[in-house]
Amino acid sequence: MDLFKKYSKEQAEGESEILSYLKEGVEFESQLTEHRNELLFKLTTEIEETEGNLERAAQLVDKLKKHLKQLKELQRVLSK
Repeated sequence: MDLFKKYSKEQAEGESEILSYLKEGVEFESQLTEHRNELLFKLTTEIEETEGNLERAAQLVDKLKKHLKQLKELQRVLSK
């Protein structure tokens, strides 16, 4: 009987250790998923901000080209 109890105790300890490793694995995976989601959010935000900045830059370029055209036209008229 003592051998059976010893075996049962060792088996229970082994199962407990396996469950502990599994729990750590699940927690680690959960942390990885959380970090992945945070990175995706930051990337999405950065992409949106960059797209907005590019749009504003394009608008500024258009305004500057228009202004330059007006200045050159004024210069042309005054040079006559």
